[in-house]
Amino acid sequence: MQPGSEAPAGDRSKGGERGGKAASQTDSAAGIAKALKGVDFPCGKSELLKQAKANDAAKEIVEVLDEVSDRQFETMADVQKAVGEVR
Repeated sequence: MQPGSEAPAGDRSKGGERGGKAASQTDSAAGIAKALKGVDFPCGKSELLKQAKANDAAKEIVEVLDEVSDRQFETMADVQKAVGEVR
């Protein structure tokens, strides 16, 4: 084999240790988006929590959503920004 021709230890595009199914159960952007699937924007914090619980979100996702400020969210980007402020 030539130097540098070895295959990488893990192919992250195949749902390896990072990302994939594991990420959808954490308070990552993917996990929060999955937990809030079906929410109607604009909405408030209470609607976010209600939707996350209805989608059987992981406990840590519900906890982080509970920590965001109570305001009007126009888009998922607004939610992600608010989550970033409390982490």
